Amino acid sequence: MAITCFLFILLVQLCTICYGKSLPKFPAILIFGDSTVDTGNNNYISTIFQGNHLPYGENFPGRIATGRFSDGKLVPDFMASMLGLKEYIPPFLQPYLSNHDLLTGVSFASAGSGFDDLTTATSKAIPMSQQKKYFEHYIEKLQGIIGEEKAQKLVSAALFVISAGTNDFIFNFYDIPTRRHQFNITGYQDFLQSLLQNFVEDLYNLGCRKMLVAGLPPVGCLPIQITAKSLFLRKCIKEENFDAQSYNAKLARLLKEIQAALLGSKILYSDAYHPFMHMIKHPKKYGFVKTRRGCCGSGTYEAGPFCNKHRPICKNASKYLFWDSIHPGESAYRYLSNMAMKKLLHHKISHNKSH
Repeated sequence: MAITCFLFILLVQLCTICYGKSLPKFPAILIFGDSTVDTGNNNYISTIFQGNHLPYGENFPGRIATGRFSDGKLVPDFMASMLGLKEYIPPFLQPYLSNHDLLTGVSFASAGSGFDDLTTATSKAIPMSQQKKYFEHYIEKLQGIIGEEKAQKLVSAALFVISAGTNDFIFNFYDIPTRRHQFNITGYQDFLQSLLQNFVEDLYNLGCRKMLVAGLPPVGCLPIQITAKSLFLRKCIKEENFDAQSYNAKLARLLKEIQAALLGSKILYSDAYHPFMHMIKHPKKYGFVKTRRGCCGSGTYEAGPFCNKHRPICKNASKYLFWDSIHPGESAYRYLSNMAMKKLLHHKISHNKSH
């Protein structure tokens, strides 16, 4: 599970970069990554990382725990609505998806996933490599609905979002230091980004052209990381935040190089780190009271199976930046979206209007 899903910032940034002040017209949104963009795929696999039980979904329509790791909607849901596609992004593994759902976008993401295969060996989540295979199955389904040529056009015009990486550091380097026996922090960053590059290139070879790749959030400010390393002071872990920033700087450079090498591609880096830190440092501007504890239980360690119906929840989730010890609440996603929409970027990149 990770917090890299601050896709409101990421997606809206792509919107404003590519299309100026008007909203873009993507036919579909297709999402790869971890828990904060998993809209329910983990409901259909054997893993402890599931959010299909109360109090998850406390503020979701109908108070339904759908498998989303939040009290309500996730970023993909909000963005699909903002772009006029639909109200919710379904998980690809959900049985009996309608043709409309397939044509307008699904999530392949899985809570606990990462670029490093060792990450999912621990979490039993769906590896990024398997998410790519599911996408290949998705293309076959598209072809069965609208034909091969139209399916290819849809894929080339769709918005692809890749949001993962936090779990790799938490599971393999910080909390379970398996990879520390092989790499220092610089080496592990480079290792992950080589896997990320391979993933991007594989998607490109399958027809993807418009991709958005998320950087890391301030990992050291996750309540669960604070609990592990600053239990009483409740301070963000500076070293982990510094590592996230250096990773992001490398990633921004790498994505420019990848785009230059892949003809016709638009591969953008989006910064999740600084906007999120702004919310932590200036909580009153966003209506938050608590930024270092989650709403569920004590807010210090509860997440997944430990955030359950036997744990009390706060009276007003909108006052908490985090819903559990790892994931933001619906209120945070909504504020992030509004903030991102105000930051309309000045740059314009031409696009094919026929899409």
